This record gives sequence, structure tokens and C-alpha cells, in this order.
Amino acid sequence: MATNAPATKKSNKGRKSAAIALAVVGVAGLSLASAAQLTINNSSLGAGTSVVAACQSAAITVAFAPTFVAPDYNATKVTLGGLAATCNNFSYKVQATGTSGALGTEATGSTGVGTTLDVSLVGVKASDVTGISVVIYK
Repeated sequence: MATNAPATKKSNKGRKSAAIALAVVGVAGLSLASAAQLTINNSSLGAGTSVVAACQSAAITVAFAPTFVAPDYNATKVTLGGLAATCNNFSYKVQATGTSGALGTEATGSTGVGTTLDVSLVGVKASDVTGISVVIYK
């Protein structure tokens, strides 16, 4: 019996190695199969790269007037100007940003029709604003 024990251990070790190798190959194959099924086009975004047509070719102007809410001035509204007609009735996301990242609550809605858009901001201290991020999408 002593001669069979080492052979069994070696066989188990070989089986474990084969099982691990098979698992790695299976996971790699599954990753490749999942990536092969990913569809990217100009009306949706996902993991990948695709050119997305822009509705706006010119720069959008951004302005906000601080409102005093004791004890600070807050940025309660941002006005986007110079919107192209090709961006009418698209969805938007607007986020005030500061040195530490996003400020306040992200604003979302529809651009409607027109060349200007007033967007309400919530929880944004005017002195903290270093930028405004705007995304307009279908």
C-alpha cells in the first residue's frame, strides 16, 4: 500500500493543476466571447471606443450669477448659451465641479427648444465652483 500512496498524491496534484489551467482558459474564453458580443454605435455608449456624432459644433457659453443664501453665496442657476438647433429636445446632465470633484447634485433634464437653457443647481457654494461639466445626449 505504501507504493500506491505517492502515486495517488502525484495524480491529485496533476488533476488540481489541470483544473486550475482549465479554469483560467475558461475565464479568458468567456471574457473574449463577452467582448465579441459587445455592440457600440453612435446612439449608445458602452465599454469600447466609437465616434459619437456631436449635435453641437460651436462652444457653449456658461454663466451663473451667485445668489446670497446666508451665510454664503450659492450658485443656484447656470445658464447655457449658444445651443445649436440640432441639440433641441436632447437630454442633458450638468454638474458643478470644484477642486475636490463634483459639487452639489447633478442636474438632469431636456434641452427643449431654443438657444439658451437655464439649469437649477442644488447645494453648490459659489466660491467652490471651478468648472461646469455639461453632457448633451440623445
